[in-house]
Amino acid sequence: MNKLVSILAISVISMQPASAETNALIEVEVFKDWVIKGEVIPLNFNIAIKNIGTDLILLAKHPLNFDFGQLAVCPFPRNPNLADETEKQDFKYQMAVRNELDGFFELPSGETHMYEGRKFFAIQQFPFSEEMRFTVSVYLGKGFWVDSEPVTLKGVVPDSEEKVATITTINDSSDLMAVTYKNKRWLYSKERGFYFAVCPISLTNKIRVEPHEGAGLFKIWDGDKSMIYRDGQSILTEGPDENDVFGKWTRERKQRAETDNAEVRRKKAEEAE
Repeated sequence: MNKLVSILAISVISMQPASAETNALIEVEVFKDWVIKGEVIPLNFNIAIKNIGTDLILLAKHPLNFDFGQLAVCPFPRNPNLADETEKQDFKYQMAVRNELDGFFELPSGETHMYEGRKFFAIQQFPFSEEMRFTVSVYLGKGFWVDSEPVTLKGVVPDSEEKVATITTINDSSDLMAVTYKNKRWLYSKERGFYFAVCPISLTNKIRVEPHEGAGLFKIWDGDKSMIYRDGQSILTEGPDENDVFGKWTRERKQRAETDNAEVRRKKAEEAE
């Protein structure tokens, strides 16, 4: 299995509302530092948000609301006309607030939140070039942003590209592609000319695909290892950790967050006694 490149961006942004301090830390995790032409940029990514201020932070409960109303990916350096960008984001934020889909929750001071069950796709797209830099930003309302440290990706020409299967669902069809660059090989979904990264695969094994029980689900074989792939979301619902790198990081980071959050609550309870 290929050795993965893990990019971790961490940023602390301090904001001072009238009555309390709002400080937040955002982690961004992507798993390769290169992209090919036609790949949706930036890569699929996961994040963790930690409240390190004294004020509560409001976050959307449902990842769809969070993705629409609070999550943004911004070129670095950022657009100097931040006021216009904030106005557009605030409009989407207010729509998310009014959406009846789960609503928002308060992230207490010292605690970390993870969103499960999906990778995030940025709506903002960037032109393909030799180097692309961006930040992942979370909008907290009232003009406040939390920005990650800049993430840098390089645009490359792959060494080889091979179609391993065409999968068809009720509404559409797409190709699964094995793309090799240097000593790395990734599985992609190719739809209408756009490439979506799915997971790393072995360099030499033959990739086989067969239908699986459930709408939009397919079983992918990488040698003697099997994975369950959900079409339309470019995610694995099951698979070995060396393939399901996004799921592995999410599970491990969530477990660490839950342990840390329990310790934060224990200390707060002791101080309140």
